[in-house]
Amino acid sequence: MRLPGRRSELMGRRGPAPMPTALKRLLGETRPSRLNDREPLPRRTVPRPPAVLDPAAKLIWRRTVREMPAGMITAVDADALACYCEAVMRYRQAASLLARSAPLIRGARAGDLIANPLDRMTRGWADQIRLFARELGLTPSARAGLRMEISPFSSSFDPDIGLPPRLRALGNV
Repeated sequence: MRLPGRRSELMGRRGPAPMPTALKRLLGETRPSRLNDREPLPRRTVPRPPAVLDPAAKLIWRRTVREMPAGMITAVDADALACYCEAVMRYRQAASLLARSAPLIRGARAGDLIANPLDRMTRGWADQIRLFARELGLTPSARAGLRMEISPFSSSFDPDIGLPPRLRALGNV
């Protein structure tokens, strides 16, 4: 919709954010009309933690990057990953303080019982974690829609999990 006297670029895009072409391909999309072959793609380099990142957040960074499949996150995603790691660290701090305090505290004005503000802070950091984890593909629901191709010439599947379901019917191949 174009507003009178305004340029159309000023209005935001409606609807959900467009899905990246690589993700569409992982989900099995093959129709050329729905794939953007001119989408700018970042280089596939492993991100390095920013120097200003807190040491506790760097531990979360290393664990997260180590557990992600190769190529799932690139260097341009470093800021979003840093925000995720900081949010996890802050959530843990707030949750630890909340666990050591009472759920209700005396208010400063009238001395009435009020909800502990740490509860709101903990929920806020949990919301931030959920949002960044969804963006980075770190939640079970975000991963459920992804398909990663396993090369038949490599042993890239985990022996603890076993063969993919479609190959289990064939037995040991």
